Amino acid sequence: MKINKAYKTQIYPTIKQQKMLAQHFGCTRWIYNYFLQYKNDQYRKTKKSATWLEMSRELTKMKKKEEYKWLNDVSRQCVDNSIKNLDVAFNRFFQKKTKYPRFKRKQNKQSFQTSNYFCRMRIRGVQIPHIGVLKCSLDGLPEDYKLISITTSKDPTGKCFAAISFETNIPDPKIDKNKPIIGIDFGLKTFITTSDGQKIEHPQFFKQEEKRLRRYNRRLSRRKEKSRRRRVAKQRIALLHEKIRNRRSDFLHKLSSKMIRENQAIYLEDLCLKGMMGRFGKGIGDIGWREFTRQLEYKGKWYGCKVEKIDRFFPSSKLCSSCGKIKNDLTLSDREWTCPSCQTHHDRDVNAAINVLEYGRADRNPRTGRVADLGHSANRQAKNKASHGKDKI
Repeated sequence: MKINKAYKTQIYPTIKQQKMLAQHFGCTRWIYNYFLQYKNDQYRKTKKSATWLEMSRELTKMKKKEEYKWLNDVSRQCVDNSIKNLDVAFNRFFQKKTKYPRFKRKQNKQSFQTSNYFCRMRIRGVQIPHIGVLKCSLDGLPEDYKLISITTSKDPTGKCFAAISFETNIPDPKIDKNKPIIGIDFGLKTFITTSDGQKIEHPQFFKQEEKRLRRYNRRLSRRKEKSRRRRVAKQRIALLHEKIRNRRSDFLHKLSSKMIRENQAIYLEDLCLKGMMGRFGKGIGDIGWREFTRQLEYKGKWYGCKVEKIDRFFPSSKLCSSCGKIKNDLTLSDREWTCPSCQTHHDRDVNAAINVLEYGRADRNPRTGRVADLGHSANRQAKNKASHGKDKI
């Protein structure tokens, strides 16, 4: 099976290459901001947005002018792809997937992309036009692959990276029928709870470093603008954020790989994280549920594990997994409850995970995706009320 993968590795440019990279980052950022303003101005005048073809023609005219002659000193790939990225950003905005495109800042992450027609893979690193061979480790690449593109980036910490996108072949995934099937419930008290009773606690990486981050930000506010000590304070904050990001990424990758390796199918809740962040605050963003779900989905396709989300409005927490009675007065603070019908005592999260599993394994209507017949009384009642009840974590 052919798949697209990416391998990100740190690069170590020379002093001369650092200057060339800075020039490429600056041109890419400037072109993006220039044509973002160009599109805004054109829309105010004509009520029509400039297309990618119009922006490309305008860029060609600019390169011929003396005042923009410096655009020819960098690889044309970085400026051309900058316009394409802007066009993609607007398309995603019109599809209501992201917010309106914003202007790029020098203090944020910088990047530019080079396609496989212009970049090359060497023994010591990657070769980028106008820059040369950037020294890096390529041990993570497979023996047989087809290069697609290389994205060179620079973090606020000052570290440079090369993200190598390539196409490779992997064995066709086969589902192992001997492995178990589980349901996963996301919770505020625990990161996840599985239907077999396993609970994974919240690592809370941001909360662990929040006190130190506040101290660093207070120190930054006392530094003078454009001073050396202010740059050092910014660097320290960027390094702390990088540490938090790396710890979270390591935790999510290890856990998602473990779940995919040990199970033949996984059923998940489909949460509205944007609404939850408005209600419960920034702690929801620190948890990383969205990234965890994304990793489960693509790793499941690679290694033969079915990953599926259930109906968002299925009342998994309120439904008794033994008799099917829905407890409508269940509150968020009730971590354990007893069913008024069958007197079964439930752990809230384990009960919800069991209901997620039963809902996921049930037969579905091929047209609507709704449950057709769940096979026992508990889920028959859930089938009738799934679209009306709201689940609470």
